[in-house]
Amino acid sequence: MKYIYYLMTVLVVGLLFSACYDKENTIRRLPDLVIGNVASGSVKTGEPIEITPTCTMGGEEVECTYNWYRYHGSLAELISEEASLEWRVDTIGSVTLQVEATHVETGIQSLLSFTYTIVPRIDRGWLILKETSDGNTDMDVSLVQANGTEFATDVLSLALGQPMRGRPVSVLSTDNYMWYNPETGSAENYQVCLTPVSEKEILMYRVADEKVLVRNEDLFFEVPDFASGSIEAYMKLSNNASLIHDGRAHLMQQGTAAFMPALLGNYHLAPYQVCYGYSNPMLVYDELNSSFGLLQSSSNMSTVMEIKYFDNAYRDLDELRISPSGMNADLIYMGQTDGSIDPEHLTNYGTAYALMQKKDDRDNLLLYGLTSYEWYTGAYSPIRFARTIPVSRCEAFATADFYTMHQTRNQIYFIKDNQLSYYDIDDDTFVMNIHMFEGEVTYCKYIANNYDYNESSWSGPLYDSRFDRLLVATSSGTGYTIHSFNWSVNGGLTLVPDLEMRGEGKVRFMLWYTSNWRLFNNIYRYS
Repeated sequence: MKYIYYLMTVLVVGLLFSACYDKENTIRRLPDLVIGNVASGSVKTGEPIEITPTCTMGGEEVECTYNWYRYHGSLAELISEEASLEWRVDTIGSVTLQVEATHVETGIQSLLSFTYTIVPRIDRGWLILKETSDGNTDMDVSLVQANGTEFATDVLSLALGQPMRGRPVSVLSTDNYMWYNPETGSAENYQVCLTPVSEKEILMYRVADEKVLVRNEDLFFEVPDFASGSIEAYMKLSNNASLIHDGRAHLMQQGTAAFMPALLGNYHLAPYQVCYGYSNPMLVYDELNSSFGLLQSSSNMSTVMEIKYFDNAYRDLDELRISPSGMNADLIYMGQTDGSIDPEHLTNYGTAYALMQKKDDRDNLLLYGLTSYEWYTGAYSPIRFARTIPVSRCEAFATADFYTMHQTRNQIYFIKDNQLSYYDIDDDTFVMNIHMFEGEVTYCKYIANNYDYNESSWSGPLYDSRFDRLLVATSSGTGYTIHSFNWSVNGGLTLVPDLEMRGEGKVRFMLWYTSNWRLFNNIYRYS
């Protein structure tokens, strides 16, 4: 047996050496094995890296086997043994890959390393939070890409394996979430995340890799009772976030990874949070005490434990003196506009308009204007405007299905029985029946996108995606239609059929997302 083994070894070695000799017994070097059709590049989140390599020796294509590796620092992980690579990235930033080719006939090998940059797929475009047929929450996206618009459906189900529980509430974004990475045990600051919110869930959905970092229990120091109550409103500013669950307020401060327990006190907040600017307190209305108050951000030296109510005090120059506390009134709607009503501060301060009705007077509506100038300290009453509007002037205004505030003019749009109308505060006039919608109206919001543009060539490609637009979503059967009305000073509202979007479900909230830093200074427009 040993003889046969040695004989076979000699024969194999002889064959190998003969492959390297010509007829004159001259040693000739085999040509290098060259890997082609493999290069560094970029890929969007969620898209696979697809590569079909070629191998040549001496200019002639040869047959090879392949191993594909992904590097974690200096450690290599085998990810494929196929001739063609199809691998979906599972990281952010960039990834280093390596292909190992082995020539089938000679066993000669060649290695080639290359790098792919991962570009977030969600960079600019519409996020459409929708209600599913079974009353839960999912999200479609209509994204601006280099080759046109990409429309993707049910992205939350793709990430979670199922929709979020409960009906949709909101979807906003943050550029400074602090995530505790369970694999490394360390904190990773300034995570850019979307924050989809439903009645029963909230989660942090990282934009870079469309990965859910944390959800529900991990986002609360003391988890609310989701079985008996629901999330009713959510808002995220630069330094803090607030969430209203069953009338109780939970705050998340900058530098923390979860919401604090509910603020103390005997109160029940209406599902409205109005802000102006990127770090101001949030204006709220306590239905139990019929009083306006503020959700303030904590500092490094103190923690907010209670709602800040306005003092019942007035400036010497205030001719209008209406207490913001004990108002004995129901809040019908509250919205924000950039225009100021404080004669002493006509710039850099916005206004919240609150449509209300006294509990003991159902024949009249009350419209109050509250200046954001007083939201910093709450030292004086913020009410700088008041008007009584008899219900008989426009019953639809008192009982509308949807309200939304024009964000650069003093107009309140409202929809009653599918008819779109508006109230002009400056002129004290109603403009009725602008448009009649078919199907069920499920969403109405005026959005003044003044933040998505780039005028500086040093910070990337120049573009301008700003718009002033009223969005109304309707539902018919199992599908939705989003109608877009452009607005201009001279022309008012104009329906733009080319901007129509369609999908499955019922639209409940929309956000024009952009990676541009200006979004985070203007996200208050979605309050």
